[in-house]
Amino acid sequence: MSFNIRLSCLWIHRYTGLAMAAFLIIAGITGTLLAFHEELDDVFNHKLAQVDVQDTSHLPIAVLHDRVVSAYPEHNFSSMPTSIAADRSAVFSVDRARGKAAQNQPKAPFQEVYVNPYDGNIIGTRDKDQWALHNTMWKVFWLHRDLLLGDIGKWILGIVSVVWTVNCFIGFYLTFPRALKKKNLQKKSSSKKRASFLKRWLPAWKIRTKSNLFKLNYDLHHAFGLWLWGMLFVIAWSSVGFNLQQVYRPIMQAVVGLEGRGEKQEKSNKPREKVGQTANAGRAARIDATKGKALNNEAGNVDTIDVNAMDIVSKANSIAYLSEQADIAAKNKGLTVRELLGIRWVEDEGQWQLRFKTDKDIGKKGGASSITVNARTGSVERVNFGYQNSSFGSKADQWLSTLHMGHISQGIGHVLYQIFLALIGLAVTVLSITGVYLWWKGRQQRLKALQKGR
Repeated sequence: MSFNIRLSCLWIHRYTGLAMAAFLIIAGITGTLLAFHEELDDVFNHKLAQVDVQDTSHLPIAVLHDRVVSAYPEHNFSSMPTSIAADRSAVFSVDRARGKAAQNQPKAPFQEVYVNPYDGNIIGTRDKDQWALHNTMWKVFWLHRDLLLGDIGKWILGIVSVVWTVNCFIGFYLTFPRALKKKNLQKKSSSKKRASFLKRWLPAWKIRTKSNLFKLNYDLHHAFGLWLWGMLFVIAWSSVGFNLQQVYRPIMQAVVGLEGRGEKQEKSNKPREKVGQTANAGRAARIDATKGKALNNEAGNVDTIDVNAMDIVSKANSIAYLSEQADIAAKNKGLTVRELLGIRWVEDEGQWQLRFKTDKDIGKKGGASSITVNARTGSVERVNFGYQNSSFGSKADQWLSTLHMGHISQGIGHVLYQIFLALIGLAVTVLSITGVYLWWKGRQQRLKALQKGR
């Protein structure tokens, strides 16, 4: 009996698809909802997240941050938002303890504090681990990420994602027109010329409207898989990256040259480009001049000000100062700052760090840019442009995760991509359901054939 590669691929596709169906249906439905995570979260969490718009202006973000720090002195809040919408609360996140600090520090009873930006009153706190209506979208997220099973769930979904990725290629191959046997091919060639491969493949891309239920499911399964193949592969393979780095990273290193963890760490430790040196020199001169005045006053027995005790960049002016420096640094590179992503205080270094996205950056996570400023002197310590400091492999990795999470574009472009991503989630669900249906109908036919053969 000769080996038939098509029948073998069909068997693998059929039964691995059947084994994955429940997981992919869960991932597809939750993924559709998560395409609008922030919008839906605001709906479920509206009592904390939304405020009535008032005629007065917002209090400064630094003032709101002070209110939170005063109310919860036992927790650290090193980060701040860079802007607040007119109808939204100001949200401050509790610092997450990592490493040894996480073992010694008790877990905070909440992760977020919501503040009314108009009067500074604390609206409430949010514990995302709690089973409550306002946490609905976070439960959906964790169901999507790890089936609400923690590390075990991530392992399960990681394995499913690997099988799904392989199945993308098997399924694509199975849409090809079947090769004729030698005898049939000789008869066909003797009668008339055979149609081209593309012409014979074209029906697989179409959905017959006037057909029975079986043919409709068959066409949906084939056509959706073909038309959306590229995006389905991106979602499948990026899911491996999120859940099973042991498989993802070596393959990405071999195929696109993704840096290993050691290489990435070594590169991140290299001194980054310093910018705005002229402006920094001017500020240093002004500081030295002020010190000179203080020394002269001291010689004349006049009251002096300890300039060294004053920070040039304080919490009150940090957002404005760093955003200005980010604009200067970006313009020097011919870039435009598209969005400010957040600012944080690095206490050990005495520095402020602003994350932002330029017009050349990929996404809002690992592909974003950052600028770090010395609080005491106001000097720019380093600027990391996301697009510039990434190798081809890193950019490929960033694109995969960004496309998966929907961090694409702004405004109407972002909304359109959200809709597209939601439709991809529905397509994954449809492919899984139609696949199960086709297996079930095929099984019925096979059982009938066995009964007739007895």
